[in-house]
Amino acid sequence: MRVAFDSRPVADPEGVGRYSRRLLAALGETAAASDQLVQAHRPSALAAARNADVFHAPWIDGAMLHSPCPMVVTIHDLAALKRRSERLRCGGLHLRMRRLALQRAVQVIVPNELVATEAVAELGLVRERVTVVPTSPDGDWHDVARATWGVYARAVAATKAASARPAARLGARTRSSLLRPQ
Repeated sequence: MRVAFDSRPVADPEGVGRYSRRLLAALGETAAASDQLVQAHRPSALAAARNADVFHAPWIDGAMLHSPCPMVVTIHDLAALKRRSERLRCGGLHLRMRRLALQRAVQVIVPNELVATEAVAELGLVRERVTVVPTSPDGDWHDVARATWGVYARAVAATKAASARPAARLGARTRSSLLRPQ
């Protein structure tokens, strides 16, 4: 499996950057011989050029509206989507686009059940596409990485299953439209 990992937040010394660095290291250590993990500094270009099987955005801001391959997004919390400043920014257009990008993710990773419940309620996500993968603040990240590889596999399988359905062959409906909630 070829995974394009959005490594833009790695430079951040705190929060999402720390999560991304630790997860990237553990993913590399737990990858099967046939798996390939590629860091993406320009995610859309890399995912398309490398013919990635899945794209992982480890932060909300990395979610793409039109991902060239199945997209997995990690949501750490929904605070950024609830801030008044986000609602006022661009007349709320930025917030609506962010929500739409998150809804188009084939799989969503969250750190706990509370965030999973909020994501389903606030974003209209399908609960079956939300996976709780608890993080390890200072401990062993190998369990987190193995669970993340499992999420990648489910994302690829869901996309293959959706594209195999007869409705996927209709001209007006794209693969991504079959995967997002109606």
